[in-house]
Amino acid sequence: MSHNLEVLEKRWQGVCRTLFGGEACGLEECGSWLEEFIEPISYHHSSVSGKEVISAPIDYCKGAHWQSLEEVDFGRKFAPLNINEIKDIDSLLGAISDRMYYSGNVVFGKSSNIERSSNLNDSHYIYGVGRHGNSKYIAYSTMGRENEDCFGCNGIEESSFCVKCSRAFRNKRCFEAWMCQNCSDTYYSSGLMGCSECLFSFNMQSRRHCIGNLELEVSKYKMIKEKLKNEMLEKLSKEKKLPSLLGIASAAKAKKLAITAEKKATDDALDKGRIEQAFLETTGIIFGKPLEGGIDRYSKWLTRHTRPTISGHSAASGRELFMPDAANYSRLPKERLLSDSEAHALGASTRMGEKDAEELNLENAHEKIAGLAFFNIEFLEGSNHNNIQCAVCVDSSDNYRNSLMLYVKNSGYNFWPRDSDHIFGCDSPFSSQFSINCYSCTNQVRCFEIDCCGYCSDTYFSHNCENLRDSMFCFNVKNRKNCIGNSELSSADYGRIKKALVEQMHDELSSTKDLKYDIYNIACAGRPG
Repeated sequence: MSHNLEVLEKRWQGVCRTLFGGEACGLEECGSWLEEFIEPISYHHSSVSGKEVISAPIDYCKGAHWQSLEEVDFGRKFAPLNINEIKDIDSLLGAISDRMYYSGNVVFGKSSNIERSSNLNDSHYIYGVGRHGNSKYIAYSTMGRENEDCFGCNGIEESSFCVKCSRAFRNKRCFEAWMCQNCSDTYYSSGLMGCSECLFSFNMQSRRHCIGNLELEVSKYKMIKEKLKNEMLEKLSKEKKLPSLLGIASAAKAKKLAITAEKKATDDALDKGRIEQAFLETTGIIFGKPLEGGIDRYSKWLTRHTRPTISGHSAASGRELFMPDAANYSRLPKERLLSDSEAHALGASTRMGEKDAEELNLENAHEKIAGLAFFNIEFLEGSNHNNIQCAVCVDSSDNYRNSLMLYVKNSGYNFWPRDSDHIFGCDSPFSSQFSINCYSCTNQVRCFEIDCCGYCSDTYFSHNCENLRDSMFCFNVKNRKNCIGNSELSSADYGRIKKALVEQMHDELSSTKDLKYDIYNIACAGRPG
């Protein structure tokens, strides 16, 4: 066992003692259970050394060359291109095919003891993790920031001592908490805000000592909690896994709900034209002239490597609801979805009987929570306006089919954008503007088809680059300008070639509403497989 795993094993057992009252199975021993609901991670082998290379995105084409981040020579100088031979994108890719290596085991900032993980920054003691930042003592988890001692979690931020939680924010000592925030000491619950000491509870705010939404006298609550913890510890020790909240809720027979439906804003109250105008402005900047015909004509292209919202229907009103295709929303029982207002109304009016709370155990939980276990798939916080078919919105306006967005405006078809404006078809763009189809990037301006990049501007089709300006088709370089295929050109030569290639992109998009190449497949151009 590596030093990293030895440290994580001790932290895992500490979390088990905190949550379940004793040490259960070993971390690796129950690894398959902890991985059950996390995002997929892909595994490759370095074309340089043969060592294992991990990538958090799984979209990369098969047959590409790979290397580990520590094998990258960012200062390498490349031979000049014969610019007279560059007639179009295909001829360019043929000339630079030996320069296009995808990089895995990507770790930025001050990090240490990282194993079998990628797309991390400023983190320590990490195993089997993808897309995480500013965290420590994390294993078998994906998509998170500023966490400590978390295991088997997906979409979790600013939380500690959590196991098997999904879309959780600022939680402590929680197990199987789904869509909860600012909660502590919570088990098998969903839709809680500002709650503590709750088990099998749903859609409540600022409540304590609840079993099945029923608030109990402290001593009785502790007695029931201790019984349930003992059952969890025994089962986990014996079977190396515990049932999930999803499995328990799915086994419960759905009951008809009588909740007055929230009045939905009419289509006339929403103005899609504002997003269409932003799309025209952004495509005009990227391609020299806008893409006409409306954003939806380009939806297949914009969603090729991102996650548009998916829809469901309210179990109470039947109206259409939208949710992210991430953080396990798509796994929720389709017959148990509610809007935000419906969920709050149900949580405030429905609770388990005291006798049912006393009898509650893991075997009969599905029966006891049948009338409670409904999931709020809407989340709105702050000031939100003109967000059309969007899901999970915080202080955002004029957006279309975005999910998990915070402080975003004038955009469409994005997943997990934050602090951004005029962006389209992006996955995890942070602090970026006037960009299209950018993935896992920070501080981008006027960029197109870039992946794992930071602080770039006017950059096209580039991977694992930093501080790149006025450049195209670059892989694994830093602090460059007027580069094509990692080779620096004069400003005049660069401008001439860029104009021709960008016109080709615009013509292809205008004609087919799609592009043959993207940043995830260009490294395989001309390669078998």
